[in-house]
Amino acid sequence: MKQTYISENIIECLGEGVICIDTSLIITVYNQAAERISGLSRSLAIGKHISDIFPKDTWFTEILKKTLREGKIFIEHENIIYQRGAQIKPGVDGIVPINVSTSVITDSNGDMIGAVALLRDLSSIKTIQEESVRKDRLAFLGTFAAGVAHEVKNPLGGIRGAAQLLSRRIKEKGLTEYTNVIVREVDRLNKILEEVLDFANPRKINPLPINIHEVLDTIILLGDAMAQNKEVRIIKSYDPSLPLITGDKEPLTQVFLNLIKNSIEAVARDGEIMVNTRVLTDFHLVEGREANIHSGHKTAKMASIEIKDNGCGISKENMEKIFTPFFTTKAKGSGLGLALSFRIIKEHGGFFRIESTEGKGTTISVFLPIAEIAL
Repeated sequence: MKQTYISENIIECLGEGVICIDTSLIITVYNQAAERISGLSRSLAIGKHISDIFPKDTWFTEILKKTLREGKIFIEHENIIYQRGAQIKPGVDGIVPINVSTSVITDSNGDMIGAVALLRDLSSIKTIQEESVRKDRLAFLGTFAAGVAHEVKNPLGGIRGAAQLLSRRIKEKGLTEYTNVIVREVDRLNKILEEVLDFANPRKINPLPINIHEVLDTIILLGDAMAQNKEVRIIKSYDPSLPLITGDKEPLTQVFLNLIKNSIEAVARDGEIMVNTRVLTDFHLVEGREANIHSGHKTAKMASIEIKDNGCGISKENMEKIFTPFFTTKAKGSGLGLALSFRIIKEHGGFFRIESTEGKGTTISVFLPIAEIAL
């Protein structure tokens, strides 16, 4: 009896799902991991036919039939399971990638009395693999873009110089406007190429204890100058108790200047932008698929810098792409601003949170670690 109890405990503690069936395909064992993977409790599964519990997963029933009837053993067969409990949208079951290994169960005489399936959830592995592929693609894209940028910069310099020389020799005032346009557009292209090079070849940050309010004050001063034509108000609300943060002033200035500029462009005339700061003393960092964080499960002191506007907002469709390099909705945008900002904040040990409602506005929260100063 004691041995049976130990065996049952071992099955319950396994990270893989264990499902046993008898020769009639009736479920006899259904452990906690199987409940989690399938989204169905064992009380509903035990005593039921396997096809009743997995009606959409006909492949699963078929491989168990083959194990029972033909003695065929499957090893790490990859497929997907439709969760019965968890739903992504009303009426739409969640999908879990798994691999399944099967084996026959025999009694002391060697007679077959059933089959067992071992289910391993591949969700986290697939996520890591997809992230790895994404990083490889970005690395290739960065290298390719840097090569193109270097090749294009030299002829652009020649075009700019030629346009300037031409403008000096042209006496007709109307024609010099065209050469001025050439110079302006070349300068704009050069700026985009510089962003491409910055993205492809990031410089190493030099984190030091800094006052983030000083950085924000400089940016707001520049923002006020940009916002004058639209009569946009930039209102700041700082937490006076906010300690120094750990960061590199130059790249952080680049990040927040880009965010303020985006907000100014998003709001209409007489719009409003709020810049708030506060300290989070018991901030939980939890590793997960939906959190833009590094790793671990711990508490930390973080500074929150929030930039909130009442502009046009971001559509749900575009929200999924905003950090993708070269994605932009602006006529003259490079699509690198947010991608570069995201990477800079990540290099600082921080992360972004973006909330937006189309037609109502956007709130961007940047979280940065508080400096640990030895006393």
